[in-house]
Formats: sequence, C-alpha cells, structure tokens
Amino acid sequence: MTDYLTNLDRACSVNRSLVCVGLDPEPARLPVADVFQFNRAVVEATADLVCAYKPNLAFYEALGLPGLRALEQTIQHIRQAAPQVQIIGDAKRGDAGPSGVAYAKAMFQVWGFDAVTLNAWGGADTVLPFLEDASRGAFLWCRGSNPGSADLQDLAVDSPYGKVSVYEHLARAGLDWNRQGNLGLVVGATVPEQLAVVRTACPDLPLLIPGVGAQGGDLPAAVRNGVDQQGRRAIINSSRGIIYASAGDDFAQAARRAAAALRDAINQTLDAAGKGW
Repeated sequence: MTDYLTNLDRACSVNRSLVCVGLDPEPARLPVADVFQFNRAVVEATADLVCAYKPNLAFYEALGLPGLRALEQTIQHIRQAAPQVQIIGDAKRGDAGPSGVAYAKAMFQVWGFDAVTLNAWGGADTVLPFLEDASRGAFLWCRGSNPGSADLQDLAVDSPYGKVSVYEHLARAGLDWNRQGNLGLVVGATVPEQLAVVRTACPDLPLLIPGVGAQGGDLPAAVRNGVDQQGRRAIINSSRGIIYASAGDDFAQAARRAAAALRDAINQTLDAAGKGW
C-alpha cells in the first residue's frame, strides 16, 4: 500500500500542477439543473490540469439525499475520468472517541476520500483516528482564509513552543501527531505572512491553501510562502473562481480556461524561484 505523501506527490507531478478545484455546487448558480452533470462536465474539462478535487460536503448535505447521491456519483466519476488525482473531502470533521472513529470510517471507507479536512479543536483525540491509515491524509484547519479566523487563531498563547499564535501552536502540535507522515495543514492564501510562519515551522508538511480566486488571496505570495524547498507540497484551491467562471452553456470550457490560467500562473512563480517542474 502506497503512503499518502507518495500518492499526493504523484498526483501533482502527473499534470505538473498544484491546482485543486473545489466542487461546491450552489443550485441557484448552476447553468444546468443536475448537480452531478455539472460536476462531471467540470471534471472532464479540467482532469489534465489539476492535482486534486475538493468537494465541500456542506453543499451536498444541504441538498438532502439527492445531494449525497450526486456526491457519490461525482466521486465515482473522478475515479474513472481522473484516476491520477486526489479527492479531498472538505468536511472539517472533529470529534473524540467512538464518534471520531466513526467519522474516519465514513470519510475513508464509505465515501472513499483520499484525504479529509479536520477541525482539531478537541485536540489529538479528534485527529488521530484519521491518521491510522497511512495511505489516507488529513488536513487540519490551521489558519483560515476568512477574516474571522483572526478572532481565535491569531491569539497569542503560552505553549511548549514559546509565546506563539494559536495557529502556530496547532501547526507545531501537528508535527507531534504526524506519526505516519500523512498529516497536512489548511492555511489561507489571504494571510501570506501566517502562511510563511507555518511553512517555516513545518517545512515538509503538505499545505492545503484556499483563498485564491473569489477570496482575493495573493497568489504569487501564496506560492512562494506555501511550497516546500522543492517547490511542492502545496495544494492551491480555487472553487468559485473556476467552476463559476461562466454562468452560460460554456461553463465547462470556461472552467478549463480558468484552471489552466491558475496552473500557468503558479508554475510561472515556481519557475521564477528556480523550483519548476
């Protein structure tokens, strides 16, 4: 069985891409009536341009059972159309004891995600169940891309690592929990300074970086501050900026153009830093 980081690195190298497309369907914005048909068209248009797809479970759960069926169909189609890419379940799960074990079983064994996002507010007890399978990954929500993240995540605390912000404490704690090498962190592109702090503290961990595109994150800074020394281990997500690039019948073609433009911009920054493919 291949370990998670090997799978992630392979997914990035196949398409020479650090781009992740967030599949967040909002029915009022879809140019077609069926969620799965929308996702299928986007996946088929972008499969050779990305390293990952990231369905946010909230959008599917909000549609009830039809939404969950659409998610199931979407995962199955990605496996067929883009077997080389990762599928990240953006669920932000976090619970302890039997509940945490059940969440991990649901995300990995039932849905079949390669990795999931977690809320680590409950500490190691809420994280470790998701790290037992070395072939699956878990990304801790460390420093959000939303403005309100600063309310708690930027607070200074006394920790074993000195006086640091909560997000840095969590990042360093993640290193201790990362016993099988399959833990990563979520850090927003909208906070490039904090992103640099996390990368310095955790030089080898994979980072999932939301906030480019519709949220206005600084893409070149996110690339420079987010990648490791080899120019890898950063997964740069865009959701609305890609899947809603057009509201018309050409939405799939527009999604392809947007994904290609993002990949090219990332790779130009990598080339300029001497870390290209």
